[in-house]
Amino acid sequence: MTDDFSIGVLAQRTGVTPNVLRTWEHRFGFPAGRRTTSGHRRFTEADVLLVGEVQEARDRGVPLHLAVDAVLQRSRQEHGEAVHATLIREFPDLRPQRLGKATLIAASHAIEEEVLARADRSVVLGTFQEGHKFARSRHRWEELARTATWSAVLAEFDDDLPADPQARPARCQLSDVSPMRREWTVVALSPTFAAVLAAWEVPAQAGRPATYEAVITMRRAAALAAARVIVGAARSAGATPPPEVAELLAAAPSLETTIHDADRVMLRMLEHADARLGRRG
Repeated sequence: MTDDFSIGVLAQRTGVTPNVLRTWEHRFGFPAGRRTTSGHRRFTEADVLLVGEVQEARDRGVPLHLAVDAVLQRSRQEHGEAVHATLIREFPDLRPQRLGKATLIAASHAIEEEVLARADRSVVLGTFQEGHKFARSRHRWEELARTATWSAVLAEFDDDLPADPQARPARCQLSDVSPMRREWTVVALSPTFAAVLAAWEVPAQAGRPATYEAVITMRRAAALAAARVIVGAARSAGATPPPEVAELLAAAPSLETTIHDADRVMLRMLEHADARLGRRG
């Protein structure tokens, strides 16, 4: 894993004060960095370069919001698109919701359990931000991969759990500047079922609970769009999906998830959410 450092070091390296960097993060989600388990942000050389590009644009008279937008857009083009951003752009009628971690866990488990219950050789994909977050779900995802046509997870893996694109599921390394490093995604896709949860972590003050802007849908076209983004990133990281995956992704959206299947997933979500509330109560 690339060496990282605090916002204070980022300030020293770029000449932008910590207070200004925090203001940028609050207003624009930039620089993103990554959140540690203790809630602190850590940054890398890639963040130094991006902040430097914003400063150079500002020196040329470019307004701050336009400078940040231009730098982020170029970075996304070079390092891959974010799943959530792709869905919002291609399906503007999807309504993002601000959700907490517990709700996203309930939704993720509901989709995963529906895949296991159906046992219909799905393609199952996920993004986990950091390797230790995947490690907590590793057993569940290895079971998903056992019966799936193919499964892959993307995260910032480290020496404790290294990337392995040939594993089941394929563990694919996210680059330091990948926009997926902020994302929590679960995609399930088969000839008869489709579901996607795509969320990005909203910048928050240290010590505050994580909040995510999320979309959850069983629309087949949306699941296909999300799957194409993740499979593309997995290929770039060295994974080799079987031919069946390409065939599934190339197919035009046809058979939608039935209302009965959608109801079943929703009930699973409610069961998990209720169980978590019950434990806290």
